[in-house]
Formats: sequence, structure tokens, C-alpha cells
Amino acid sequence: MTQPPSSYIALPPALPTELLDYVLAHQAYPTTLVICTTRAQFLNSLLRSLQNDKIPGAEDVSLPPPSSPDADPLARAAPALHPLLVPTLHQLAISRYVDTVFIPTLAHLRAYLSVFGNGSSVTENGEQGRPEMRPWDKPGRNRPLLVVYGLLDLHRDTSEWSAQGLGISMAALVEAGKRGGRGVMVVEGKGEDAGGDRDEKMGEEVAGESEADLGEVSGGDRERKAEIWKGWFERMPILNGSARRVGFESEDGGWSGRTVEVGRVLGRWFRFGRADWDEE
Repeated sequence: MTQPPSSYIALPPALPTELLDYVLAHQAYPTTLVICTTRAQFLNSLLRSLQNDKIPGAEDVSLPPPSSPDADPLARAAPALHPLLVPTLHQLAISRYVDTVFIPTLAHLRAYLSVFGNGSSVTENGEQGRPEMRPWDKPGRNRPLLVVYGLLDLHRDTSEWSAQGLGISMAALVEAGKRGGRGVMVVEGKGEDAGGDRDEKMGEEVAGESEADLGEVSGGDRERKAEIWKGWFERMPILNGSARRVGFESEDGGWSGRTVEVGRVLGRWFRFGRADWDEE
């Protein structure tokens, strides 16, 4: 089977903070971040992620003793801020040219993708396009991106939770990226909001037949892939509208008819890659 182009990548599940860090570090104008949930739900998830994240190097910071003349009462009282909460010049400049779109339903997503890339150079937050590149400017390695966060969960528990339904959405996503000249990236959420219990259950199946199936899709070291993509061993029916057998659990998830792993469906459209938060 022909491998998908390297411009279409599926990354490991990420927390909201990890996603935003990655986009700020690797994007180039123009970049669009599609959040497959409501604004309120994403902000709540982001807030929990900020509260739970460990601040890099915070434990190494040594403050002067309270009796020291250099001690600042405000500095002693203020906790260390997460890097995303520090308004650096780089962060302020980059964020102006990253469009963030909140899409709560699958119908909204497909409608948005059908017209994506047909607009002008004005970003959705009202900013004009970036200044024209000067002759001495050198293009970097970063590229314009279309990032979709939570694509699978948008299909879950709907009649489109199938290889057919997911394939339709991914075809529209790839077409939109090509039309807009963007690299396409899909990332799922992780943690409580992304079904941590489900990921744990899927991890127990790594040593089974699912590992071999995923290896056929992604290639390379199957053991390493199984560890990274264990959340994508979940099975889905082939066709839309398949019925689920109530009270019956099995390797196929209780679906009637033929099923396939989510990873195999994704592997037809995207390459599996590694991300900054996945590096050991």
C-alpha cells in the first residue's frame, strides 16, 4: 500500500498545553487550529492542564530568605507561571496569526472543511496577512498547518463512528489541506477529557493481535508503535449505522458485522509521527 505523504501526520494524544506549545513552536503563517469541542469545554480542559502541569525548573528556583534586603514580598507570594501564561514577544507575535476555530459537531466540521482555503489572506481574528517577505528573509523549516484536535472523539457515539464515516471526514480534511496549501495534522486529547479509562483498557491489548495489525499500517518498529498508539487499537465497524450488541463485550467492541482498528483507518491517510511531548 502506498504510504501517505509526509505532510499528513497523526501525532500521539496530547494535553491542551502540549498542543499549544507545539503549535507555537512549529507553525508558520498561516496556521489554523480546529478544536473539535465547544470553547467552554476546551478552556476548562486547558485550565486543568495548566494546574496539573509541572513548571519546568520551578523546583530549582531559589528565592532569597525573607530577612534579606533583596527579598521581594510579591515575588515570594507569586507562584511560578506556566510558559503559556508568560506574554513573551514571540508568543504575542505568533498567536496573532494562528486562527482558532471551535467546532462542536461533525456536521459543522464537514461544512467548515468544504469551504476551507477559499478565503482571503485576512485571518479569522481580524488580522491582515503577515508582511510581504523581504529579499533577505530565509524561509524556515516550519510550514503552514491545519491542525485538528479531537477528530476521533467528534465521531464517537454517533452514527458516523465507522471506517466509512471517519474516512469521509479525513478525505475532506486532506482535500482542505491541499486546497489551502497546508500540512495537515490530527491530534487527539488525552487525560480525563479524552477517556483515560478507555486508553488504559486499550493498553492491555497491546500484546494481542492488534499489535500486528497496527504494525502493518505504520511500519517500522511495531513494539514502539504499539506503546505510542495504544489508544488507537479500539475497533470500529466498517459501515455507518452498525448496531452494537447490548451487554456483550468482545475484541470487536460488541459491534455487529465486520470491524477494523482505528489505527488502520488513520494509516490510510496519515503517517504516524512523534511529537515534542512524546520524546523521552
